Amino acid sequence: MTPVADERATGAISDYRPVSPLAVAALVLGICSAMALVTRFAWVVPLVAAAVAIAALADLARPGTAKAGRLLALAGMALAVGFGAQAVTSAAVDRWIESHRAGAAARAWIDAVRDGRPAEALGLCGAAVASTASMPPDPTETDVEVRRLERFIQLDAVRAVAACHATQPEVTSCQPLGTDDNAWTVRAALASCGGGEETLRLVVSPKTTAAGTTGVVERWKVMAIDLER
Repeated sequence: MTPVADERATGAISDYRPVSPLAVAALVLGICSAMALVTRFAWVVPLVAAAVAIAALADLARPGTAKAGRLLALAGMALAVGFGAQAVTSAAVDRWIESHRAGAAARAWIDAVRDGRPAEALGLCGAAVASTASMPPDPTETDVEVRRLERFIQLDAVRAVAACHATQPEVTSCQPLGTDDNAWTVRAALASCGGGEETLRLVVSPKTTAAGTTGVVERWKVMAIDLER
């Protein structure tokens, strides 16, 4: 080997720097942070990725460190922040939309009862509301609906809302139940319509139904009704 070639080989060896394993891990975890967009259980991945990226950058910045990988660590950090922020923002927007839909479903039910349209209000309810389980065997469909409507009208919560008439009960809260059916609890104060300290509590949940050629339609149903004192 000539002196020039030997000098070049020596220089190439001296310029070589191993890639930081932390930087590689930060990049891999940053890519995996995309899972946070699919499920909230993966929200921890962007946090871990950001922590590993910070550790990698701190390791690479130490005096005398002969490692490469700063761009990998920065890319991992950017991916973690980007996917994490998008996941949180998307979840917040979805929660806001669902909250308004739950509140709108509760208000539609309240308005139907107040306006003297109990059959329409019952149509907004799930089968468990005003159940006809104790009816005689083999009732006709008409008998079932008539009996359900009679029981529905006699429910304490329905009678309390019907007494409001022109007064609109104030919706005071709308909170998710955290159940698999994505149910929400909506509460409305009945003090303005003579209900004293009573509070109407509705549990509403989205139900998907087939609607002919239009595909699947989401309809919110009132699944439970009661009064809180």
